[in-house]
Amino acid sequence: MDNSIETDKKLSKEQRDFIVDKERVKIMNYIQEYKYLVIDSEQNIKLYKSLRNIEKELKISFSGISKKLKQSNYCICVEKKTTNVYYIQNINSEH
Repeated sequence: MDNSIETDKKLSKEQRDFIVDKERVKIMNYIQEYKYLVIDSEQNIKLYKSLRNIEKELKISFSGISKKLKQSNYCICVEKKTTNVYYIQNINSEH
């Protein structure tokens, strides 16, 4: 049997809520650090801290991505000099 399930049975509601809240904070801090989710045409997923990091790795203009993301919190972009297509989403967006 899975240990987390066994552990959940032994925890009081207060203990469980404390652990859940702690994990929720950890995830939200991670999202604040890694703001952009990128999925390529082979369904590989990677997180990036900045649009400039995306530009360096994928050869897509950060300003072009930024303009598209101002219209919506996600966009489809194509790498320069190739036909590689990427879905880019701002996961820290207030949209």
